[in-house]
Amino acid sequence: MSELHLAEKTYLKFSKIEGNQHIASEYALKCALRLIQDFQLKNILEVGIGIGCIADTILESSPNLSYTATEANAFCLNAIKNNVGQIDRVKLYNDLNQIPDNTFFDFIIIDGSDDSLAQVKRMCTPKTVIFIEGGRALQVASLKKIFPNVLHAEMLSDYRNPACGPFSSQFWCGGGQLIFPYPNFGMRLYYWKEKWATYQKRKKRKASK
Repeated sequence: MSELHLAEKTYLKFSKIEGNQHIASEYALKCALRLIQDFQLKNILEVGIGIGCIADTILESSPNLSYTATEANAFCLNAIKNNVGQIDRVKLYNDLNQIPDNTFFDFIIIDGSDDSLAQVKRMCTPKTVIFIEGGRALQVASLKKIFPNVLHAEMLSDYRNPACGPFSSQFWCGGGQLIFPYPNFGMRLYYWKEKWATYQKRKKRKASK
């Protein structure tokens, strides 16, 4: 199954589940899968697994990924037992402080608020990619303070929310924020490509009003 079809399938599944008002957008799922493929990311941390929409999507995409997540909300912790088909593959912690030292990730997804985001720095390698679901300006600002040389690009959709989901189809489908904490040459090229794509999509959005 292609990454686009997998994202659409999982979004439809989670749109029918209790707590769906807090799931990631369909386009955010597509972005996460694209980054995993483009950068060959294998060791993943999700900060705030919620009811499991992103985790279920990614785990279904490959059997060769290592997945760690944080979550403290009792409702979410109970919900993921049924929502995430491969929950047994997830190493789950209440917060970032509980993750052991010398644990590193090449892909970090931030899908919720966490007061201990400073802990992210000790878990990054020079090749780490960070994706923040949605807008989350506070989290973006925090990471820019933690990583002085960071590159940040918005990942923007050019279509509206699917009618099947919990979000109004009158609004544009949400995306996310791409963060390169330690940008190398390849990351810089990717950054400029994403900035150009966002510029074109903003023009398309403006023209469609």
